[in-house]
Amino acid sequence: MGVLFSTHFSLKSLTLFVLILCPLYVFSADHVKEDSLRFKLNLIEDHEEKVRLLMELTKLTRKYDLKKSIQYSIQGEKLSESNDDELNIAKFKLETGISNYFLGNYDETLSDYFAALTTFKEFNNYIGILRTLNNIGAIYDRLENFNSAIKYYQLTIQHYNSGNKEQKEKHINYLTQIFNNLASAYEKIGETDKAIEYYELSLSEAKKINFRHIIGSLYNNLGKIESNNGNFNIAREYLNNAIKIRTEDKEIEGLAKSYYFLSAHFFNTKDLDSAKWAANKSLEIAEKNNLLEAQQIAHMFLFDYYEAKKDYKNALASHKTFKAISDSLVSEQKINQLSKLQTKYEIEQLEEESLRQKERIKAQYTILVTILSAGLLVAVLLVFLLRTKKKRVELENNQLETEIETKNRELTTNVMYLVQKNELINNVAKSLLAVKDKVMEKNKQPIQQIIYNLQSQTDKEIWNEFEFRFNQVHNDFYSQLRAKHADITPSEERLCALLRLNLSSKEISTITHQTIRSIEVARGRLRKKLSLTGKDINLVSYLTDF
Repeated sequence: MGVLFSTHFSLKSLTLFVLILCPLYVFSADHVKEDSLRFKLNLIEDHEEKVRLLMELTKLTRKYDLKKSIQYSIQGEKLSESNDDELNIAKFKLETGISNYFLGNYDETLSDYFAALTTFKEFNNYIGILRTLNNIGAIYDRLENFNSAIKYYQLTIQHYNSGNKEQKEKHINYLTQIFNNLASAYEKIGETDKAIEYYELSLSEAKKINFRHIIGSLYNNLGKIESNNGNFNIAREYLNNAIKIRTEDKEIEGLAKSYYFLSAHFFNTKDLDSAKWAANKSLEIAEKNNLLEAQQIAHMFLFDYYEAKKDYKNALASHKTFKAISDSLVSEQKINQLSKLQTKYEIEQLEEESLRQKERIKAQYTILVTILSAGLLVAVLLVFLLRTKKKRVELENNQLETEIETKNRELTTNVMYLVQKNELINNVAKSLLAVKDKVMEKNKQPIQQIIYNLQSQTDKEIWNEFEFRFNQVHNDFYSQLRAKHADITPSEERLCALLRLNLSSKEISTITHQTIRSIEVARGRLRKKLSLTGKDINLVSYLTDF
């Protein structure tokens, strides 16, 4: 039980800060604001105001549509190019890189960041350099190249210290986040002394400006490390401080997390009853505020407790509840997301084939036109051939467009059928959950089993649909993958398939109803299994070659 922090909480304890981002939440008001900004953009002619509006649109749409955010930033970049506005070109490149970061397009992100950094240095733009250096470090962190990440975080700190007093005071909150990032990187390579040093530096700076949100996270991180190091009294003090500040600030989600951190600490000290108490405390807060992820983790700890106590009946009940909550996170939106992604991918494949066909036709026309210059007699013959060819090509294009339209209708029909069917299953499951607490105790477990079976069947159908459509497009992907990596597991094959479609960690998280951090860890393990660790090879690029 002493390794719970590394297995359960490596996913939750470390917060990697990319400068400067807004939380990715969707508000309908933001869509209204987007429409308003676009309306203004179409009315005005002033270059600087257009640049300002496009920057605002870039940051606004990043909250709910990363690809749209990239479109706005590219539009801003082109507008700046038309006016030889190099500094704003760099600013838009930085914003494009941030959006690509969240999409998991790390190669494109690095390209944008380094291009922006060169310009920021030419203009001696203090904040631009500060943000870009830190964000480059964050990319290397995500790629598990922790030595390079540490190098750029250190460069970020050096640049921060090079600023004047006014600049440093204005951006001291950045320094707090950078110290946290550096501590996180050191912790990942096992240099816990360095990690503690920089977590404490981050905590010190955060206290100066009363940056209470990050203070709570830092107390948790320090408590985790000290507990794993066996410094239990120090660890308990840090964790108590985290609970105190989050209670005072009514930071409900953070408080639920702090209690399950405390539960893990008690597991490390072999105080199982206290571990159970802390897990129940986290569960109580999570249930009261409908925090499903925190409920899920609290039940995981209760399962560990009952298992350690050899109370297998309650252990099984906790595990079933854990699984039921996990399955309940599969909503209509997530099903639609999977169907939408697959439909979009297949239609894009057909459209790309149509484009390639048109390019081939264009090349053929060029050759034929060249031959026409050889002579009048040959030209007459070629004109006849061209007309014949054109008719055939038009027929082929019409057939191809018809195939695309037919395929689109088939996919839409299949998706709607799947959504409606799974919606019915989910509604039935929700109804059963609603009545479960009202029935006799002996009937609760059978009802829970029915819910589990229903939602498991939903998962099975979704993945069967995915596997079928994936194999239609990449029929030899799995065979090539297994031929080169014979020890790969089915779950790793599935992750490889999702990465082959160039899905981001966030999109994979939505489809598999796992946390984003779980996906990042799975990607790291997959890199190791594919012998890519330590190599400058992008995981998605590697899988694209299969």
